[in-house]
Formats: sequence, C-alpha cells, structure tokens
Amino acid sequence: MKIQHLVLDNDVHKALKARKKQVGITVREIGNSALRAALLVPTQQELIAQKLVETGKITREEYDRAVAAATRSLKSGRAAARQPIVPPLDGTTVTVGSWKGTMIHRDPKGKFVLFAHEAADGKKTPSTLHEHSEAQSWAVVLQGKVRWRIGAEERVCGPAEPVLIPPGVLHSSTPLTPNTVMLMLMSPPESQSRDTLGAPKKKSRARASRGGAR
Repeated sequence: MKIQHLVLDNDVHKALKARKKQVGITVREIGNSALRAALLVPTQQELIAQKLVETGKITREEYDRAVAAATRSLKSGRAAARQPIVPPLDGTTVTVGSWKGTMIHRDPKGKFVLFAHEAADGKKTPSTLHEHSEAQSWAVVLQGKVRWRIGAEERVCGPAEPVLIPPGVLHSSTPLTPNTVMLMLMSPPESQSRDTLGAPKKKSRARASRGGAR
C-alpha cells in the first residue's frame, strides 16, 4: 500500500508530540483517531439529505438516484469541455453554437490571429466550453450583446466592452441579439501550440532531436 504523508503546521506537530508523552501512544495513532473523528462530522450535503428524508419530501433511494444523475451530468459536462473546436482557416466560416466565426487576419510573424464572430441565428446557443493552453485572447463586441462565461464568472458585455481570457481558463460565449458582431484576437495563434483547441500538437522530430542533443 502506498504511504501518504500529511504536512502539519508546527503548532499541530508540537501538540501531537506533547500528547504522545501524556497518553503513551504514537503520533500516528493520535492523528488517525483525530482524522476519523473529523470524518464522522456530516457534510452540508449529508445534512440536507437527512432533513429531506426526515420530512418525507424525498426517499433515500430517490435522493441517491438524483445524486448519481447529477454526478453523471457533471462528468459529461467536463468531457464536453475538453471536446476540440477546430479554428477556422483564412476565409473559412465555422459555426459553433449560435456563432459564425471567420479568421480575417493572421500576423505574418505568427504572433497573433484575428477572428470576426457574428450571430448565426437567434437561438442563443453558447459556444462549447473550452480552454486554450497557451493562447491569451482579447474580445470586444462591436454591436449587440454577448454573455460570457469565463471560469466561475458570468457577465454580459455590450459594444466597446473588452474581455480578457487568460490561458488555461474554461470559457464560452453566447450572442444574445441577432445582430451581434464581435472581434477576437488570439496570441499566440492556438494552432502553434495545438492542432485543434483541446488537442495538444505533437512536437516535430527535428525539434525533439535538438532538445535531446542539449
């Protein structure tokens, strides 16, 4: 069995050593006893379930099924968040959710790319929740309104309100009006670090050999 170690604060460690001298048992036994006692304290979720069952609002079996269904939903949501979104090539329009996106400029030096996004329909379907491992993005609404979800934050932006999306942060956006138009700049271009948004790009053999020769 793999041995796990807890990192204790100095005052806790000193208190455990002092208690060891008083009671004559090992620090490990004292620690295990304290942790087991802490694990017996019910969580807020367990207390809510207990109250719901006690008041007859739901049976324990119904609650367990609801928790299992919620867990499956969360897992599928996390899996969807990692699904790749293929960046549009120059002049090619790609539809994601209620957005139509087109790459309108690529920096000749490969430092950034610029996309134009416009509402494809009035369904207000958000783009797939995704992240960029290395690219930082800036977006600004030219007309209409956009609902952003960036990490745990949700906000609605109108014209001339800039949005910054750091690397590695899950995000999605939704056009809220049929006439919504938005510009997004991505630096460095995601295609330099990934083949698709969500799939790491494999290093070339030449680069790998150079790295190994150092």
